[in-house]
Amino acid sequence: MTSIEELIAGFEGAYEVREAARYLYTDIRPLQVRYRIRYSHLLRWIRLGLALPGLAQIPGRQLLIGFEDLISMRVIAFLRARGYSFAKIRKAEAELRKVTEHSRPFATERIWVEKKGAIDIFAEIAFTLLTATRGGQLAFIEFVRENLIDVHGLTFDERGIAASWSPRSGVLLHPQIQFGRPCIAGTRIPTGDIDGMVRVGDSIEFLAASYRIVPEQIENAIAWEEELAAV
Repeated sequence: MTSIEELIAGFEGAYEVREAARYLYTDIRPLQVRYRIRYSHLLRWIRLGLALPGLAQIPGRQLLIGFEDLISMRVIAFLRARGYSFAKIRKAEAELRKVTEHSRPFATERIWVEKKGAIDIFAEIAFTLLTATRGGQLAFIEFVRENLIDVHGLTFDERGIAASWSPRSGVLLHPQIQFGRPCIAGTRIPTGDIDGMVRVGDSIEFLAASYRIVPEQIENAIAWEEELAAV
């Protein structure tokens, strides 16, 4: 069996599955839907091969996922929250694997969904919009794009790979910053560190002055950590 160390060698950012589930659930709450991301959901998706090949065989207690897998799970969670069936999601992911030749296309392509209903899933590849749920056929961009929304909160690098994720205003996960931990956007300050310092008595004003940032950034970090704690 391939070891977890071999599978995640070179990864920047590694996450326990339970931790990832908390991030994902907190992220989709603003969608005002009832769908809740659980540890069991993510584990099932990984076992079904929707993450890095090889992770499906790693025991749950040893299982870590990298940043690209976190983003793949995030896209799946978003689609499920929007009402897409799991069968349709798997069909779209399989088609995009063939088109892109990438094992995790949900982390390498900009994904679009319909504003109303949950019929088709689209991907923007080389500035072309494809209907991933219809065999990768071209979509009529002028007609379709105004009826779509993209999976929000993601930025992509020059290779088209997901480079960062903002699960809420003022909070950013970047695989090359603090090992992918949630940080105050535009800084290298982990939100968990801020929350810990507030809990032991430091004031928001003191921390803002100490880190040379504005109080609102501290407040956003605390709000994010409070949401995680409530999951």
